[in-house]
Amino acid sequence: MFAIPVRPATEDDADAISALIQRTLRVSNAADYSVAEIGHVFTLFTPGRVEARIRRQDVFVAEIDGEIVATVGYEGGQLWALFVVPERQRLGLGTLLVQHIEDHARRRGARELGLSASLTGVEFYERLGYRRTAQRMHASGATYDMVKAL
Repeated sequence: MFAIPVRPATEDDADAISALIQRTLRVSNAADYSVAEIGHVFTLFTPGRVEARIRRQDVFVAEIDGEIVATVGYEGGQLWALFVVPERQRLGLGTLLVQHIEDHARRRGARELGLSASLTGVEFYERLGYRRTAQRMHASGATYDMVKAL
């Protein structure tokens, strides 16, 4: 496998990240969430909100041939918003970005990493050693709080 570059996101990436997330939600999360729930999540990832997230969080992107194909964020001991474009899923990009964030968190002194997993992603995180701690209901649907010791 070839090396896939992971770099910090810039505000100029906000449109591409927003489009990536919204497309992934429509395709990958449709089996687990209603149209209304996915629509609510869309409002959290508009280009403007993604740009604001980039300013306040450590957001990273993975690129293949100059195209952003995956993204993830880190803030306050939490992994945020891991998304991989549907046609690049199950190729190791999600694992690559989780490992990147785990290393990033360790460098900042974190001893554990938390996250809120969608129903779509919970088994993926369990395979990486995360354990469920709580289930939550939101306007955007059910999620699981998960944690892993670093």
